[in-house]
Amino acid sequence: MTRTILIALTVLIAAASAAEDAPPPRFYIERIEVREAARVSPDVVIAESRLREGQEYTEADLRDAASRLSRLPFLLSSEFALEKGSERGRFVLVVTIAETKPFFYAIDFRPILPADHTVETDYSDRIGAEDGTGALGARWFVGRRGALHLALITTEYDSAFARDYGAVAFGYTQYDLFGTRAFATLSVKQVIEQNAGSISPQLVVGVPLSANQTLTVELDQTRFGDDVANVRNEEFALQRGQRIVGATWSYNTTNRPFLPTRGTLVSVRPRASWSDSATYLYVVSPTNPTQDLEVVADTVHARAAELTVKGAQYWELSERTSVSAGLEGAWTHFQAESDFYGDRSDHVVRVVFRGGYSYSLWDAARMKTGDSRLELNARIGSRSIDYYDLGYTSQQQMSASWVRRSSWGTLRLGVGYAW
Repeated sequence: MTRTILIALTVLIAAASAAEDAPPPRFYIERIEVREAARVSPDVVIAESRLREGQEYTEADLRDAASRLSRLPFLLSSEFALEKGSERGRFVLVVTIAETKPFFYAIDFRPILPADHTVETDYSDRIGAEDGTGALGARWFVGRRGALHLALITTEYDSAFARDYGAVAFGYTQYDLFGTRAFATLSVKQVIEQNAGSISPQLVVGVPLSANQTLTVELDQTRFGDDVANVRNEEFALQRGQRIVGATWSYNTTNRPFLPTRGTLVSVRPRASWSDSATYLYVVSPTNPTQDLEVVADTVHARAAELTVKGAQYWELSERTSVSAGLEGAWTHFQAESDFYGDRSDHVVRVVFRGGYSYSLWDAARMKTGDSRLELNARIGSRSIDYYDLGYTSQQQMSASWVRRSSWGTLRLGVGYAW
């Protein structure tokens, strides 16, 4: 009897070990069907899922694909279901989506009140995209794999790297380029300012490297305008333009584009910028300091290089509660050649730690149509002063806000304090 029990236990242990070592089950997807698609092209949804018909996938693969679709700005949610296929062992993957409206906005209105004028407030966690881009516009899908957009956009760069601007942009995105699941967006934009310059181009190309990794390449050229100023009966040319080239590698398993509550986000972004400007200056005469200021022309040629590394982790503590932690490091090198001031070179190093807490006012069932959430965010950062004096300034910042994501867009309202 004892021997029989020992044999039975041995068999059970062996079976359990074999089950642990067994590969996860795989599902052969013979067809992908997109349901509830009214404006969004089903072909775009399938391409952005990075799944292909006639391939086998695990449950983890399907969960990753569902998260990828939920991160798309033109979808509120996506649900996956497997239905029987044409024969045993084959399945139809049904993707049920909830779309956003053709009109979209991403607005962050959180006045960050500084303790004094030496504190630099930080909006790098703003809703939108990298560099705190805000947007207001509309999107139309055309054909099977294309989309047009018209939007009012704003950008925020580190001041040592490039100049911020607002612009009206019109562009076209082609998804699933050459059947590779890559995409490309070509836009033309007009800067919003007095004496705005000519229309400028912008190109973004994204290439999927794996299920959760993407390489994005960008080219952004901006012309800020040409003008002539008449000062003391003398004409001075006023010009300014900049060009930015960069690439971003990202690893993303988060579940939403603007309000992630779980997953990991890591990115590495090297970029370079070139800018040229022509203006005039009022200066003291070196031969007669007591006379009125002289007016002289000045041209500046500047270039900068930047490397930014970011990492963030989001954890769901409950159906409604989520916390996050993140780290950002950046190095920016700046060089300028000025006719009047001569050559100068600076670099800036910054390190920022972030933490956040959020609580959803809605339950999981209602979140399929958006979210209404309360947030608390905090950051602690240090920043080097300049190339010659390697001193550092330390800054802290906290904010509280209410965030509402709906089919029309994402709005964040709140207030913060920096010291």
